[in-house]
Formats: sequence, structure tokens, C-alpha cells
Amino acid sequence: MERVATGVKERGPLDVVSKLLEQAYAKASRYGDIIGRISRYSKIEVSEEGLVEFEVEPEVYYSGKGKVAQRIGEYVAVVEPKSGKIVLLRVVAIERRDELALIGVEPPLSSYEFKPEPSGLLTTTRVRAKVLLELDPESDSEPVPATIGLEPQSPVIDPKPELLSRLLGLRDERGPIIGSLATPSGLVKDGVLTVRLPYRVLLQHILITGTTGSGKTTLIKNMIASMYSDWSQNTPIVVAVDMNQDFIQLPLEPEKRALDPVAVIAYRDVKPPRALVVVTPVPLRVIESVYEGFSVDRISVLEVTRHFAKMYYEESIEPLVGVKLRDLTCIARDGRSVICRAQAPWGPIVMVPYAINTTLLDSDKVSSLMPGLTDASRALLERIRKEFRRRAKLNIYPPLQVLLGALQAYNDGVRSGDRDELFESTREIVIPRVVAKGVSDESIMRIVKLEGFNKSLEDLVEECLEVLELSNPHRETYRSLYRRLLSLMDAEIVDIALMIGWPTSSRVTLMQEPRWEDIVSEAEALRAPIVLDLKWPMDKGLEGLEGPRMAAYRMLQALIEWKHTQWSKRALGRSIVVVIDEAHQFFPQERGAKEEQEASRQVASMISRIARIGRARGVGLIFSTHSPKDLHDIIVQLANTKIILRTEPQHTERLDVPREVKEVLPRLPDRLMAVLSHIYRGGYVFVQTTTPLTAHYDISYQLFGY
Repeated sequence: MERVATGVKERGPLDVVSKLLEQAYAKASRYGDIIGRISRYSKIEVSEEGLVEFEVEPEVYYSGKGKVAQRIGEYVAVVEPKSGKIVLLRVVAIERRDELALIGVEPPLSSYEFKPEPSGLLTTTRVRAKVLLELDPESDSEPVPATIGLEPQSPVIDPKPELLSRLLGLRDERGPIIGSLATPSGLVKDGVLTVRLPYRVLLQHILITGTTGSGKTTLIKNMIASMYSDWSQNTPIVVAVDMNQDFIQLPLEPEKRALDPVAVIAYRDVKPPRALVVVTPVPLRVIESVYEGFSVDRISVLEVTRHFAKMYYEESIEPLVGVKLRDLTCIARDGRSVICRAQAPWGPIVMVPYAINTTLLDSDKVSSLMPGLTDASRALLERIRKEFRRRAKLNIYPPLQVLLGALQAYNDGVRSGDRDELFESTREIVIPRVVAKGVSDESIMRIVKLEGFNKSLEDLVEECLEVLELSNPHRETYRSLYRRLLSLMDAEIVDIALMIGWPTSSRVTLMQEPRWEDIVSEAEALRAPIVLDLKWPMDKGLEGLEGPRMAAYRMLQALIEWKHTQWSKRALGRSIVVVIDEAHQFFPQERGAKEEQEASRQVASMISRIARIGRARGVGLIFSTHSPKDLHDIIVQLANTKIILRTEPQHTERLDVPREVKEVLPRLPDRLMAVLSHIYRGGYVFVQTTTPLTAHYDISYQLFGY
């Protein structure tokens, strides 16, 4: 309709609307396949919980174009005529009717003679969808939450992959591949949309959870493989805390690589890393077994390390690859890090023995190795160590064997100056914690000097005893400290004292804690992930989780210290991503007795500090657990991105999971996950990963092939 005013033709409302719809349908055809239109018969409300209804005609519904209208969770888009913006929707309900039967045109089907009437199904499909985001496709703007009103008859499209990727915020940034975009029922667009976690997101910490067998470890290993397959100056070094020797398999090819769309498309260029750096605690009992293989005059730290590397390879690597050790060389870096290099079938392998030397740590760091230590005991520990260092005029603290000996003597009522009584009181606590062969007790305690102190162990015990006598601590305080130190020493990886060079140039030396600078340097040169193998020492006879926990705590602590030092020098280097599998074992919920709750709080404080500092210093944390209810609250709070595989709803109560996601979690197939993150404009996406892209010796794969 046209009106004439002052000789100028004006378009009427019908012309305006007609033109807008025409333009909207033209634009829709450029950005996807038109599959329907917003219903003319339903109320349209755009709000936080608003749903819209659109109609799909039979010829589209039953064709390939109508696939997105056949599954809950699929993404569709609307071209809004007034603004030209594209609005993203997610399908939440599909309504089908046999309208001929409803109006009585066809009689009910007989239970005796089943004769379907296909014409009754040639009816319009009504689809309800949740409004998510809006985007101006002609600009460089980012998608924002949808606030624009939608018009009846607006065209609904199955968006092209590039448009859907932009709408969801699947940016083309470097970072580990986690799989292909999916819905709870399967892949979106046949798996062509690859989903990554940008490296910057890894530094904001991630929590991965799901029931046993849902694919957590597979996901992590695939992520690591994708990172090392796309090596660049931005690729972080991965450090995996491994409780089950899952990650030492990373360089091995899988027995059979999947041919599903996720593997073929998303992971097409991903291969296992071609090198490996293994760091593992070496228990005291392993060192003692090494001593049995040497003549006394040939024992050295380097020979001990060489024997460890040979033992580790034969017990942990050789069964995986079926190839014996060759080309083993061991070097000491600046007297601290002893590193052994060998050749495995996949390429280089570096093995580094890990021990903790408390003589170089301040008292706060030593206390952090003993969660649950009372304030009074912590103060006493600091007083003894600080006064000892002042008297000795040294920059190092006494080893824990010495502290234990002094506390034992003090408890027994021995006075400083009574050397015979001191020897008898402390020999049973000090000497078993020094690795020696063919050396008398008296020589170990009184004659041989401790390297770096130039005094005998007995001299050092007496000096600590004198400090205790001046301090005059309460009975329960020093006994509590004694129990915690004894428990720490029983973990067998702290202050490992070795008798070296007996009898010609004999001395007692402490194994040094390797420097992260050296470990990361090896890993960067080889483009290799670092695995902290905590299972091997437990296989050697260590009981409980005290040792592994302590190693993990100290490792994180030392790693952050090193990165902070780099930061202070403005020499940041590569970022580090630490993967902590079975995280509930290391950071448990506050439960149990008062001492256990206090220990949990102290650990939580430590990990909170590490996470905060780490983010600024280039260290990200990935926590993985099958039991989030057993995980400390601080981990849930720290993780900005949460990846949830199949799990029961009660396990997600603390994870702030959207209702529609929580409802489907128990029914998710293996390796299909919900990824909740601020980087995705809709708040979350579903992603499907593939079977392991590196070796993963899980009996379920061998038995059932999935």
C-alpha cells in the first residue's frame, strides 16, 4: 500500500514488513539452510527463561536438512528481520502430531490388523527452543546474550559451521583439543567443529570429573598429545602427577587408533609426543638395595643414580616396550640435579631421581610437608632450626635425622655434654636413616663428617639438644613435633643421607633436590612432557599416601618458587600446566578428627596460594577426580572451567551445573562431556573426544574394544 504526500511516495507498514522479511530470508540462505520459520500461532517471549516455537514442514523434516529439528540439544539460528542480527537457539522440545487421527479423519489403528497411514505423518513439526545469543554477522562484534525481540515468520536456519563456531565462541586460538562439538545424543555437524581450550584458559585452572571409566584419563592424554603435536613458542610444558603410571605411556602409539569422525577430523594431525621426562621419588629402601651392588670404595651419588635409572627402566618402561635399556648416561648439574638419559623405542627418555633436602628449606616450607602440625610445634621447629643456624654460622639447617635424635635425647633426659648417653639414646633413631655399608655405628655417628657442616652427626645432635634445653618446651609440644618428624622421615624421601667414599675419603652426604630449572630445560629441549611417577615408589614397598602426597606438595611448592624467581627477573619462559590425577587423594575434603581437619585446611591454604600466584607466574592446574564430593571446596572454587563426564547428579551439587545439563549427565556415553566455561558464549558446550591417541593399557579396551 502506498500513500502520496507532497508528491512523494511513502511505503506503508505492509511494504516495510514485506521488504524486511524478504531481506531476512535472503540473508538466511547465505548463512545456512532454511529449515523453518518462527511460528505464527505461538506467543514469542524473549527473556532469561524464554522459549520460542518454530515450525518445520514435512518435506524438510524428513530430509537431511531437517536433521537439527530431530534431536534435543541441537543448535539452530534465527535471522531477525528488523535488525538483521542472527539469534542462536538450542532445541529443547520437539512436538509431532498425527493430525488426521486427531481430527477423526482416520479410524484408530486396529490391534488385530496394523495398517499405518503415512499421510497422517505429513504434518508440521513444532519445535521449542531456548534463546541463547545474538550476533551481528556483518560486524566484528562478539556474540552477546540475546535481548532482541523475535518476529513471527522469521526464518530459522541450520547455521553453517563457521557461523555456529563464531556464535558459540569457539575461537581459533592455540590450545589443547578436547574434541568435537556435540549434543548429549551425538556429534554436531558430523564432528567438523573442533573444540579447544585456549592456553590462557589453562592458567585459570580446570576441574575434570566423571565416574570411573567415563574417559577422564583418555581426555587428558589426548589433550597432552594435541599440545605437543602443535608445538610453538606458546606451548606450555606439561607436568603430570601420576598415581597409576598412566602417563608414562604417553609416547607410545595406541594399539588401535579410532576411525571415528572426532579422531579423523579434530585429531587428524595429533600424534604421541616423541620423548619423556620422568621424575620419581627414590625411597630410602631402594638406595639401600643399590648399596648392596657396589664395593664400598666405589659408591658415589652418580653411581647410585645410575643404578636407580637402570632399575626404573627395567621395571616400568621395558614391560611396556619390550626393549632393553641402552645408551644410559648420567650427569650431575651444578651438584644439584642428577639426570640420566637413555634411548627408548619412541625416542629419548630422561629419568630424574627426586628427594627432598630440608637443610635448604626454611621452616615454613618444612612445616608444609607435615599438614596438621600444631602452632606450638611449628614454633618450636622454627626456633630450633633458626638458633642452630645462628650458632653454627651456616646458611643451612640441620637434617631431620639430627632433629629427631635431639628430640629423642631430650625426651630420655640426656643432658648435653654426656656423649656416651647421647650416643646410646640416639643411635637407634639416627643410624637407620643413614645409608651405609660395612661401617660401624660409632663411625657413622662420631667419626664421619656430614658434608656441608664439617661436623659429625653426634656433634650436630648435641648442638640441637642444647637449643632444646634453652627452649624448655612443653612435653606435649616436643612429643607432637617428634611424631610428625618421624612420620615425615618414614616416607623415606626426605633427607636421604648416603655414606660416600668409605674408608679413604669418607663423608655423609645428603641427596639434593633436583632443580625445576634443570628438569624443565631437559623437557623443553626434547619437547617432552614431565611425569611425576608416584606409583613406582609405592610399588617398591612404601605404604599409604603420606610419601606421594608430600612429594606432590613439595613439587608444586618448588615449581612455584622457581617460576616466581623467573618472574622477578622478568624471564618467564614457557608456562607450565600441572595435571593432578586422583586430585581428591591430595586435596581431601575437611573430615575426620581435629588434626585431619587442620591438615586439610593447611593443604587448602597452600594450594590456594599456589593457584593464585601460579596464575600470575604462568602455572596452570588441571585437577581430575571421580569423586568431587571428596575434593576440598577450594579446588571447586579455583577452577574457572569445569569438564564433567558421565556422573550422578549428587556428585555435581557443588559445581553449579545448569539444570538442563545436570539432567543428562548420568546418561552420557563414554568420552562425551559437558564443558562449563566463561570462554563459551552460551556458558557451556557438549564435546565428544575419541579413544586414546596414545597407549592406554586399560583392560576394558582390550576386552571390549571401546
